[in-house]
Amino acid sequence: MIFSVVIAVRNEVKYIEKCIDSIFNQDYKKAYEVIVVDGVSSDGTYELLKKLQNKYDFKLFKNSKINAAAGRNIGIKNSSGEHIAFIDADAVANKDWLSQIKRVFDENNVAGVGGPDLLPEDSSDKARNIGRIMTSPLARGGKLNPSTQHSMMEEEKYVEHIPTCNLCLKREVFDDVGLFDEEFVKGQDLELNYRIIQAGYKLLYSPKITVVHYRKNHIKDFVKQIYKWAKAKVAIIRKHGFDGLTSHIYLWPFYSLIIGLFILSFFFLLDIINVFSYLVFVGFVFYFTTIFVESGNLTKKFNDKKLFFYSLMLFPVIHLCYAFGVLKALFSKRIW
Repeated sequence: MIFSVVIAVRNEVKYIEKCIDSIFNQDYKKAYEVIVVDGVSSDGTYELLKKLQNKYDFKLFKNSKINAAAGRNIGIKNSSGEHIAFIDADAVANKDWLSQIKRVFDENNVAGVGGPDLLPEDSSDKARNIGRIMTSPLARGGKLNPSTQHSMMEEEKYVEHIPTCNLCLKREVFDDVGLFDEEFVKGQDLELNYRIIQAGYKLLYSPKITVVHYRKNHIKDFVKQIYKWAKAKVAIIRKHGFDGLTSHIYLWPFYSLIIGLFILSFFFLLDIINVFSYLVFVGFVFYFTTIFVESGNLTKKFNDKKLFFYSLMLFPVIHLCYAFGVLKALFSKRIW
C-alpha cells in the first residue's frame, strides 16, 4: 500500500463528513487506507464517525491526550503505507489530491510534499475575510515567512515548512527524525519540519496538491489561534534555540514591543519624554498608514468593501496577539 491518510480530529462535527467524503472520492485508483483519530470530541464528532463507518471503510481510534500531535502519532503507528498523508478535519481534499501527491513524489527526490490550503467557496463572510487577510504580507510576513500556509504560491518550489492541513511524508522520515512532539499544542508541524530539514531532507510545495480549508468563523476563535501560534514559536526556541524558528519574522511584533519599551526607558531616564511622545506619534501614524494602504490593496484585490474594515481591525489584533503570546510564553515555566 502506497498511501495512508491520517486525520486527527476534535470537535469538528460540522466539517468531518465533508473531509472524509473527499478522501473516499479520490480519482486515485490503487488501494489506500484512511485512519481517523478522535481527540475526545464533545460535539458529536465521534458518534458521527461511527455512523460514517457504515458507509466507508476506515480505522477509527481514540486519542485520550486530546492534542493533534498525539492524534497524528497514533495514526502513524497504526498505518501501513509507504507514504503518510495528513489533512485537517476541517479541510476538503481535491479529487486528484492523492494522484497529484503521487505524481510529485514520482518526479522529485523529496521526503515530503504538500500544497495550498485554499478558501472554500461556501465560507461565511467572516471566515472568508479572515482567510484573505492572512494571505497579506502584513499578516504573515510575505516571502520572509518560510511556511506555505496562507501563502497561495503559484509556483512549485522547495520550502522549509508545509502545514499538516495538506502534507504527505515518506514513512522513512519518521523512522529517522521521530514522530510529532506531543508536548506541542500548536506548531507541531513547524517543529517536525525543522527536524526534517536539519536531517538533510527536502520538502516540495506544489500548487496542484490542493485542499480547501475552512477558517475560523468567529473573531474570538481566530484571536485564540494566533495567540497559540505565537506561544508555539517560544516552545520551538526552548527546544531548538533560535535556529529552530527558521525565520525571525514570527517574532517581529514582539521585537517591536520590546524596542518600544527600551526606547521609553531611555528617554525617561534622560527626562525627555516629550521627544518619546513625538516619536510614538510618528510611529503610530506610519503603522496605521501602512495598515490603511494594505487594507485598500486587499479590498481592491478581492473586490470586497467589507474586507477594508475587517483588515483595519484585524491587522493590529494579529500583531498584538503575536507580541503578547510570545511575551506570555517567555515568562511562563510551562507554555501550554
